[in-house]
Amino acid sequence: MMQNKGQVTIHIEGKYGAEALTPENYDITLMQSVLEYAIALLDLDKRKETPITTFHIENGSVNNVFITSKQKAVEFASVLALIASTTSIDQLDAKTAGAFEGLQRFAIQNNFNIDVSTSESKEHIVRITPQTYFKRTESVWADAEVYYYGTIVDAGGKNKSNIHLDTKDGLIMIDADKEILTNIEGNPLYRKFGVRATAKQNIISGDIDRNSLKLIEMIEFEPKFDMAYLEKKIEASTPVWSGIDADKFLHEIREGIYVER
Repeated sequence: MMQNKGQVTIHIEGKYGAEALTPENYDITLMQSVLEYAIALLDLDKRKETPITTFHIENGSVNNVFITSKQKAVEFASVLALIASTTSIDQLDAKTAGAFEGLQRFAIQNNFNIDVSTSESKEHIVRITPQTYFKRTESVWADAEVYYYGTIVDAGGKNKSNIHLDTKDGLIMIDADKEILTNIEGNPLYRKFGVRATAKQNIISGDIDRNSLKLIEMIEFEPKFDMAYLEKKIEASTPVWSGIDADKFLHEIREGIYVER
């Protein structure tokens, strides 16, 4: 039922070699990159209940057409409207902002002009060219320490080592120094770990950029709730935090102006 469907289009104009880009010479490696950006733009996480999204190519240089639910297309239309009104991607979540940064690099590397549009918002089209600057402002991203819990389903890598942690929020990939992985006793696969890592965090939205995750420490654990232990820790820490304004403290930490008292 097409009335319940929406459409998102990534239109690419440029050359492939000496020839104008068309569906006939649209290299599979270019297509793969566009598919990866589209998956991130539309947040099509296979671990979530996302609508079925299909893909086909049309003429007009190359039109990458994604047919998805009307709701998903409407949601994406609001993203395009936000970019159009602010000319910034700082307010987007990390995955979506990262996808626009990826399309910007893609445009520069291949000398492409790219138009991103949706059937639900004809007036809001985001145009990306080698001359545009879709990049997050560094000043709104601060270093943060984060914690995840889950099962290791993959670890290692020949050139760039990392771990894949299966959590309740989906699969998370975290860069890891080979030395840390080497020092883990036994095979870590399919064992439960608590992971301590660094990442970039948006000081406005609080969003974590998962592409920036870097492993600090892995601790094997068996999840259980110990009320007595929790109450003991609360009792011990209460005097330390007495008189501290929590909102002011968090603001100072995020702004990098906190001074230990």
